[in-house]
Amino acid sequence: MKKILNSPTVYHAFQRAGGFFSARTKAIHQYLDLQKEQRIVDIGCGPGHIVAELPEGVVYYGFDVDEGYIRFANEHFGTLGRFYCRLFDEAAAADFGPADVVMMNGVLHHLDDATLSATIETVSKALRPEGIFFALDGVYAPDQSAVAKWLLNNDRGKFVRTESGYRKLLTKSFAACEFYVHNDLTRLPYSLIISKCRGPLKLISLGEDHSCTSA
Repeated sequence: MKKILNSPTVYHAFQRAGGFFSARTKAIHQYLDLQKEQRIVDIGCGPGHIVAELPEGVVYYGFDVDEGYIRFANEHFGTLGRFYCRLFDEAAAADFGPADVVMMNGVLHHLDDATLSATIETVSKALRPEGIFFALDGVYAPDQSAVAKWLLNNDRGKFVRTESGYRKLLTKSFAACEFYVHNDLTRLPYSLIISKCRGPLKLISLGEDHSCTSA
């Protein structure tokens, strides 16, 4: 299954069929008030379809480590944003910050605690002081169905957490975080948590934007 989902077309078809892509768009539209000319950094952007759902005029940068996804994104959505095959590390934070919004949709549950903590600390440095970190991920919840729990247990990401698990990690890097658990955003029974954080605790001096070649 993992190998099949490496195809950008198959991956997006699966996301649409299960309602996972529409869950992302619903969450973004409900919890973010994106405006023209805002700088958006999307870590784990996949094949890039989400940029077509964002308001016209945002400045969008997508990052993923899958060369096939980034190639597809540049070919199909290169007029709407810029896509890079690279890790979002300290160098990327300096190159592409300061951002108004950093998104990590469907990414946190793929990272163990140590990797996630380090990544979030880097992300916090890429945000403006008033910037927003936004994430959407699978979550274990008390009121979820048996089917939802089974799907989470068998997800490609091996680090699905409870709300308190996400909260513990994110509040280390942000002054204020809000969390919203939904069981009604997808076609398949599934539990999702929306994390929305503000006020990075650690800031660095960030440079101007620079071009980057996919690698």
